[in-house]
Amino acid sequence: MEPRMESCLAQVLQKDVGKRLQVGQELIDYFSDKQKSADLEHDQTMLDKLVDGLATSWVNSSNYKVVLLGMDILSALVTRLQDRFKAQIGTVLPSLIDRLGDAKDSVREQDQTLLLKIMDQAANPQYVWDRMLGGFKHKNFRTREGICLCLIATLNASGAQTLTLSKIVPHICNLLGDPNSQVRDAAINSLVEIYRHVGERVRADLSKKGLPQSRLNVIFTKFDEVQKSGNMIQSAN
Repeated sequence: MEPRMESCLAQVLQKDVGKRLQVGQELIDYFSDKQKSADLEHDQTMLDKLVDGLATSWVNSSNYKVVLLGMDILSALVTRLQDRFKAQIGTVLPSLIDRLGDAKDSVREQDQTLLLKIMDQAANPQYVWDRMLGGFKHKNFRTREGICLCLIATLNASGAQTLTLSKIVPHICNLLGDPNSQVRDAAINSLVEIYRHVGERVRADLSKKGLPQSRLNVIFTKFDEVQKSGNMIQSAN
């Protein structure tokens, strides 16, 4: 079995874009077939190298087709390994956080889908978010915006009870003063989403954060709008 795994690693590590696009689907099929890739269960060192190669040179590629294919292969590995993929989360997150700021919508969307899948199948959402908090300070404004959008998606997929929001809210508050207006809007929207799930505790908490009153007024007006709209999550009422 070993040579098969080694050849997979060689295919992952080679740099030719054309060849990568050719072998991508083969790798997905191989990892999806438990009988063919039984050695995936036993060779931790090879698996570590494989995931590292996918994260650093596929997901970080300048060719968006390679990026999408790299995410597809990682997604197949998550499906296959389930909670055994947890050990790989620290390896893949830096690249996935970067890609939340990609110029292409398709890359950002697939990235978010993969992150949610990791939170659903490989580890609990808070375990992943503890390792994503650096994204709120990312140099790329699109990534800072994307982190907020990913939080909204996490709340809708998993619910507020899966997250320790007190760890996350201070990072969002910092983005309320971001130089980029899209980031500021995304930060406000994520606070509104937290309010929709958690209710009045969020208002009380934000009042203690030392935020300018004018900024609080904007946020609290949006909270009021959600309250009146009937869109609150039942447990938050």
